[in-house]
Amino acid sequence: MAEEMEIDDSLYSRQRYMLGDSAMKRMARSNVFLSGLGGLGIEIAKNVTLAGVKRLTIHDTKAVAVSDLSSHFFVRESDISANRAVASQKRLAELNPYVTVDTWTQLFDESSTLDFLNSYQCVVLCGATEKLQCHVNDHCRHHNPPIMFISCDVRGVFSYTFCDFGDHFQVVDVNGEEPVDLFIADITKANPGVVSINDTMHSTHELETGMSVKFKEVVGMAELNGSTHVVRVLNSKQFSISDTSSYTSYQHGGIASQIKTSAYVKFVRVQGSF
Repeated sequence: MAEEMEIDDSLYSRQRYMLGDSAMKRMARSNVFLSGLGGLGIEIAKNVTLAGVKRLTIHDTKAVAVSDLSSHFFVRESDISANRAVASQKRLAELNPYVTVDTWTQLFDESSTLDFLNSYQCVVLCGATEKLQCHVNDHCRHHNPPIMFISCDVRGVFSYTFCDFGDHFQVVDVNGEEPVDLFIADITKANPGVVSINDTMHSTHELETGMSVKFKEVVGMAELNGSTHVVRVLNSKQFSISDTSSYTSYQHGGIASQIKTSAYVKFVRVQGSF
């Protein structure tokens, strides 16, 4: 599923509705390296393949054992003694014709050169040692642009997931909610101005401090129309904006539309996090 191609709704309709076309096309350009094809790893491999990335490389140096048959749903008894990645590749590839699924069976450890990872946008380690996690994480972090790094494992009823997406990871949509349009009941002339929502139309404004709204159709305090303001929540019905003391008096009407803004998150390295 390349960027210039239409998204296949027969395969991606529900996912397309949830994630949107932009995210789908970004995934379709992404290469993912996944190491460790145990029960957890094969579940991740299945989900990544169904999600529609461009390429998934599955890595393992272990052979299929009898114990794998209880958790690894893509191997059969006839696969025992075969490499776990090789035994899984064909069945994984059948899940999605748009995804290239290939294998890597060479051993790498904390002393290995990791330049072979440079063509990937995301590296996932399942069940790796702490030293290997630190080694791969450092390589991914120092690559330009940074390679997304994920490490995870399941130990009995317990599990963990560690993510390092670099120092400046952009979150395009912070909460995934649809932006709200709020009908206004009143706006004060003050510093800061206080906006009250129409409580017959809304039970709460659903905003959080730091979010932005854009005003339109305000009668009286027309200076606000077309302007964007960062809000500070006062209560469930009111929020403050900037100085409105010099504006004309509010009369009636108006809508405050939430503006979705991105945020940047700084991640830390594996080393020192355990």
